[in-house]
Amino acid sequence: MSRKLCLFLIVALFIAATVALAGGKFVVGHAVYAEWTANGWYHGKIAKKCDAGWHIAFDDGDQKCCAPSQIVIDVVPPKAMVKVGVKVLAKWSDGRYYPGTVSAINGNKYSIAFNDGDQGTVSRNQLRLR
Repeated sequence: MSRKLCLFLIVALFIAATVALAGGKFVVGHAVYAEWTANGWYHGKIAKKCDAGWHIAFDDGDQKCCAPSQIVIDVVPPKAMVKVGVKVLAKWSDGRYYPGTVSAINGNKYSIAFNDGDQGTVSRNQLRLR
């Protein structure tokens, strides 16, 4: 396979993943952040369907059945999808992701009003759509 074809397929898969993200569709094997406890979001992968939604295998070995509202795909969102008022998980200074809402956009920086009342500014690669 040529390099151009390989690159085209990689881009096509990324676009397909982004479209699935926009449609809220989860797939076994997706890397995700899932809510283990209230506002305690941790990284893992979707393992299978379960009664409440999706069974998550967390990176630390823990497992939990999570409702779709407790799961966020681990993909940097396209710039066009990040607008003021959009609900996100955003990276905080401790390196963890927390829920919030985009409150302002200034160039490549996104102001976040976190659900706990804190404010922060992040780059797009530090956002995941909720």
